[in-house]
Amino acid sequence: MAIVYAVLCLGALTTVYPFILMVTTGFKSAHDQDDNRLIPAYWSDSAALSEKYLADKYSQDAAMIRSTRLGGNAEATEVDRYEKFLMQLPPQYWAAGFRMPPNGVNARLNDRYQAWLKTKFKTIDDLNRAYTDENVSFQNTTPPTEQFERKAWAEANDAKYRDWVEFKSTLSAEFRVPVREERIYQIWAQKKFQGQFKAVPAAVAGRATAFEQLELANAGNLMVEFQRDGLPPRYASKTAEALWREFGGQGPMPIAAFEARYLAQHAPETKREFMARNYVWVLNYILVNGSSLVNTAIYCLLAIAAALIVNPLAAYALSRYPIRQSGKILIFLLATMAFPAEVAMIPSFLLLRDLGLLNTFWALVLPGAASGYTIFLLKGFFDSLPQELFEAGSLDGAKEITMMTKIALPLSRPVLGYIALLTFMAAYGSFIYAFLIVQDRRMWTLTVWLYQLQLEAPKAVIMAGLTLAAIPTLMVFLLAQKVILKGIVLPGER
Repeated sequence: MAIVYAVLCLGALTTVYPFILMVTTGFKSAHDQDDNRLIPAYWSDSAALSEKYLADKYSQDAAMIRSTRLGGNAEATEVDRYEKFLMQLPPQYWAAGFRMPPNGVNARLNDRYQAWLKTKFKTIDDLNRAYTDENVSFQNTTPPTEQFERKAWAEANDAKYRDWVEFKSTLSAEFRVPVREERIYQIWAQKKFQGQFKAVPAAVAGRATAFEQLELANAGNLMVEFQRDGLPPRYASKTAEALWREFGGQGPMPIAAFEARYLAQHAPETKREFMARNYVWVLNYILVNGSSLVNTAIYCLLAIAAALIVNPLAAYALSRYPIRQSGKILIFLLATMAFPAEVAMIPSFLLLRDLGLLNTFWALVLPGAASGYTIFLLKGFFDSLPQELFEAGSLDGAKEITMMTKIALPLSRPVLGYIALLTFMAAYGSFIYAFLIVQDRRMWTLTVWLYQLQLEAPKAVIMAGLTLAAIPTLMVFLLAQKVILKGIVLPGER
């Protein structure tokens, strides 16, 4: 028995493990979503947390991260000076960090920006009129692009950018990334030498082994060419490094030391933000996109109501009024189980189109209202009920509909509850059929919206969405275990 239970426990673990992995992957990001670790490394490893934090701040730009590893050994007073320096730095000398990475759908900067817009504009329509945009919701708004390193780029002279500059002034030093002349030089040099670091002269390269390690001090003859062709005019008279020296800075900006100190002081809240980010974003995505929750709830309720009306009526008629062809009818009903549901989708679509029912709840509910398996199950259960009850009802003058509602259905509650649960899970998880029959975005169900999300979101966000979508079915299963067991066991016992 111990071996049997051990095998059963092992089987349970193989079932639970993928679900737990899905849940914990929702706590990750594009940076660590593919490590297949059951427990995210950043929960307990400070080095992994720092790596994830930097990837988040610099939008997973590895070259930018390596270029900003300056002043790691700076003293606390120098770090304090640097923080004050960032807070008084003019907006054109620093870019906002924590932007959305190329393969992402959410970011800390986006959340801050959208929250600020909600305080400035009452509705999304007010924002669209002010910015001449066509955003569906505040969640779709994104910060303006900043490309201070590019010589040809210029700030937009419109209401959106002016409001963006106003918003930037509210950001803390953590979000502020100085636009350094040295980083602009590194980008220019990489373009000049076509990404081939071996082509860089030894005197220019110095101790550097990559473009993001090049130093202005070693530029030599390239300095004149860089200032002419690579340095944007806005920094021709004064650079961020020059402003740092005027502010009293000693040596390079202590960017690495400042970030390390901030993360050490705010590690718990940083972890919580990483853990909640995907789940919060998915919840907002579901709530603002159409009426997916309402549509799903209505669809499930209508599907359950149809299943508990049509199937018991058919099964009761076959049980109480047997005819010579009853066996053939049951075989015909059960034969429908031999064909995958996908086979009937196209005929159902054509029929519903001809009836003018597409993009309605009728189209979702009617084709699945009757089930051969359910009718067969209920007929067998009705056949097993004591006939004396129906004979007594007939002697008392009860009508057939009365005997069905007062005798047969009350005694069939376990089976009806089991059928309701099966119908709920089938309707709640329906995707392909719902996507085919209902193509109006306003009528999409939750699973269809999650499918749309999978087309644009990274794996971590998808896992968070699937986890949230699984919660209702999981709760129903846990709360209705007795009903499920009675529905399975009781018909067999009878």
